[in-house]
Amino acid sequence: MKIYYNPITETWYSTNRNITLGHLKEPISEELPHSSHPSYSISISSDNNAGPIIGIMIARNKKNQLVGNEDLFIRLQQGLHHLGGVVILFSPDGLYNDHLTGYIYTLRDNKWMKAKAPLPNIVYNRIAFRNTEKQAPFQKALSILQEKNIPFFNPSFLNKWDLYELLAKHPLIKNYLPETTLLSNLEQLEDFLEKYKCIYVKSLEGYKGKHIYRIEKITPIHYNVSTTKYTEIYSNLETLWNNYTIWHKKSFLIQKGIDSALLQGKRYDFRLLVTYKDEAYVLNGIGVRQSNQQDITTHIPSGGKLIPYQEVQSDSHDFFFETIAQQCGELLTEQYGFFGEFSIDACIDKEGKYYIFEVNSKPMLFDEPHIEEARINHLLYLFYSLSNFPHPEWDKEK
Repeated sequence: MKIYYNPITETWYSTNRNITLGHLKEPISEELPHSSHPSYSISISSDNNAGPIIGIMIARNKKNQLVGNEDLFIRLQQGLHHLGGVVILFSPDGLYNDHLTGYIYTLRDNKWMKAKAPLPNIVYNRIAFRNTEKQAPFQKALSILQEKNIPFFNPSFLNKWDLYELLAKHPLIKNYLPETTLLSNLEQLEDFLEKYKCIYVKSLEGYKGKHIYRIEKITPIHYNVSTTKYTEIYSNLETLWNNYTIWHKKSFLIQKGIDSALLQGKRYDFRLLVTYKDEAYVLNGIGVRQSNQQDITTHIPSGGKLIPYQEVQSDSHDFFFETIAQQCGELLTEQYGFFGEFSIDACIDKEGKYYIFEVNSKPMLFDEPHIEEARINHLLYLFYSLSNFPHPEWDKEK
């Protein structure tokens, strides 16, 4: 059995009677699929409720174009297609009280097609810009989702300082946090450098290794400031402070530098992908990132290098990662709303102590194919379980 979408009439229809679609189970039209206009079609099970419709909320750029991780969205649609589900990309202003306007991906033509649909069964937040979540259309969309009781996960970006304060209150997680505080003045910066000799200055809303500075006190008259692109030398801290006016104008935190464990003479750290499944948070994969072209971050876009986890794996690592995945997931959901996936940046120092640097609510794609494959499968499972749709393949396995 199939249902079809006609982009000219903006109508979903089926040759069978009593077929419903969307969160409110709205009846769709009966119509013969012989229209000369191109139409989108998906197969459905014998159940009269078609779908699910998975709404993926994304942002618009300055040119009013929808932006997001297209590769992830296409792979999700490919996985949903033979199961009877459909992905619809939409911006916050595309959600209305009784319908949704956005774009669906046609596998036949390999392109996105504008579409109108009933309210989605679930919404996955993949908005790429923090400012978008601060604007009125996003807040209005949240109100509609709450009013209609539509499941919504990954509610927002995380502010680094708010996150630190939250994690620091947890009886277990607080033991794995490097000392961190908000940067407010030169004297505070001087005190922190006197205490630790090597510190990091980070933007509260930075991402992908951007706006991260490492400061090292080499001697009383020798300070190094390094980013992923350059290193500068200063003879006094006041000149350094006055040169980085961005630290005065925007919100930054300062953090103790960690003397990370080395592999082949280069520092490395861990990136964990976590998803929710069957009332627990589980690891989808563990990526290892090693510094290469520069030593400030291990981010791949900044010149980091991939290392197979098997090269450094241990029982201690496995236990720690599984434990913090569950604890962080519970804490985030309790504080901010339901998180269906997130990632954790962590490391181990030369003494064998673990540290958590950051938790990311909008995980980037992992460069390891097996981790991304696991991610897609877990997200599909989450879509079906949260929207109360039976999944044909998983049901057969039970």
